[in-house]
Amino acid sequence: MAQKDLIIGAFKNYNFEQVKPWIKSINECGFKGDKVLIAIDTSEETNNKIVKEGFTVITAKSMSGAMFHMERFIHIHDYLKKHNDYRYVISTDVRDVIFQRDPMEYLSDCITTNTGYELLAVSECIKVKDEHWNRNNILKCFGNYFYDQIKEYEILNVGTLAGNSYVVADLCGMLYQLSLNRADWVADQAAYNILMNWSPYNDITKITGLNDGFCCNLHVTNKPIEKEHFAPFI
Repeated sequence: MAQKDLIIGAFKNYNFEQVKPWIKSINECGFKGDKVLIAIDTSEETNNKIVKEGFTVITAKSMSGAMFHMERFIHIHDYLKKHNDYRYVISTDVRDVIFQRDPMEYLSDCITTNTGYELLAVSECIKVKDEHWNRNNILKCFGNYFYDQIKEYEILNVGTLAGNSYVVADLCGMLYQLSLNRADWVADQAAYNILMNWSPYNDITKITGLNDGFCCNLHVTNKPIEKEHFAPFI
């Protein structure tokens, strides 16, 4: 029997309208696998509407008091450890992401035994040193020593994770632990960029950019108030 694939997300205190574009785009893009949303501090009405769209809703309680950006990863890690029969998993932000085609078509071509890749990361198409928020966040959370190791690399967006299920599961667990108790209010993306440039992740991860057609991060490439500032560096 062929293994199933999964798209999973998590949210806290959102209503249905805030997650509707994400849900609708998954339902319309051709994806045939399981669809799961982990819901924290949400209403029964919202959960019922999500279920009617064909999604499994997992209700959860806050586990650490950390910012949700970071805490979501322990919930995703926990779900994947308890449901370890998936082939590929994609986890994304849910409020500001939409799908335009079945992502498994691309993922199944690049995550194979022939390529050696087990994870897929998406670039924001600008170097760490040239994007002020990420640069300052990494410096504040991890200091100059680790910043200097990655400042010349392109920023990778933690809002889209994809790859073999067991690898994504362990990565989420590590992201949760590595982002806790940092100097800045949120540290998940900083932790992700540190990890992705260390072994074994830098050996097993395919990094995709705009030309690959897998994911376009518009925060940098199309942010109206900073387009002129970022343009020379993209």
